Amino acid sequence: MIENVCQNHPTVANLFWAQQYSLINWLGCRRDLDRAEFNGELAALKKAGLISLHDNQVQLTAAGVSYQEGSPVYEPHFFDWFWLANTRRIEQRFLLGIQVVSEFAYRNRRYVPVHVPYSEQGAVKAWFHRYASVQLVQQVARELELLGTAFEGEDEQLVTAFFAGLVGHDGSGQTIAQLSQELGLNIGEMMVINHDALLGISAFAKNTTGPIARLLQPLLASSPLSTSCWQTINMLRQGVGLAAIAQRRHLKLGTIREHVLTAAILAPQVYQWEKLLPSQDKEYLKHKYEGPVASWQFVRWGDNENRDFFCFRLYQIIRGSEENG
Repeated sequence: MIENVCQNHPTVANLFWAQQYSLINWLGCRRDLDRAEFNGELAALKKAGLISLHDNQVQLTAAGVSYQEGSPVYEPHFFDWFWLANTRRIEQRFLLGIQVVSEFAYRNRRYVPVHVPYSEQGAVKAWFHRYASVQLVQQVARELELLGTAFEGEDEQLVTAFFAGLVGHDGSGQTIAQLSQELGLNIGEMMVINHDALLGISAFAKNTTGPIARLLQPLLASSPLSTSCWQTINMLRQGVGLAAIAQRRHLKLGTIREHVLTAAILAPQVYQWEKLLPSQDKEYLKHKYEGPVASWQFVRWGDNENRDFFCFRLYQIIRGSEENG
């Protein structure tokens, strides 16, 4: 589950367990993480005596708890915006955009641009050709100052990583490895800081109207839910039943149920989810399941296992949200 959350695989199961272990904000924090790298990092932690591994379950050892409590750990400041953007694309477009403006400020047309996909090159080129001017340089410089001030107010490491990673006329920008060495952090911690900074940049773009916002806003999501998921929820709020929604939208009932469960996890405030639980099923679940929801084991009680599991998981999500505040 941890690997899937880091890589941004938002299945209902991954979202549910991420919610239970307070990892939901880490969704997509390391999209390029591969299995070999993940296993290598776990092996290193196990070798250091900080974790134990049993049946794909990871637990901190006593030494791990002591290390966690006694060592300063970077606390992300912008992870509440985990849903806002694919930070890999934000990084590519942002770095190239800043580089182009920097070189333009020095009237330099001969330079090696940051290597990014062709689609991002095209987006930056269109943005620059539309807004290129002396005012653009001044506005971008001012917005970088504002971002730096905002980051400095949160954490010195954050502002250091932000400015050191920029590519411009006089600098090629430091890599994650270089920054980790400079700040005395391991690569994993530096990746967290970098992801945090990119979410901060994304949040800045969402809440402003300047050139950085115009560059990045096409990459920003409007909510944690997909457009298709919202269509389902809006029909539900209009009083349309799940089966009818599936029929009208030409989707499987299972897909509609997944939309409901996803929304119950990521946007619990948009609907009164208990209304979807028939009174008999709700009473059964209330008496059958007690204690921490993470310990509950599904047991079919009716003649339709898929329906039973949907009710079980929805009830589990509702009670889990109450547990987690």
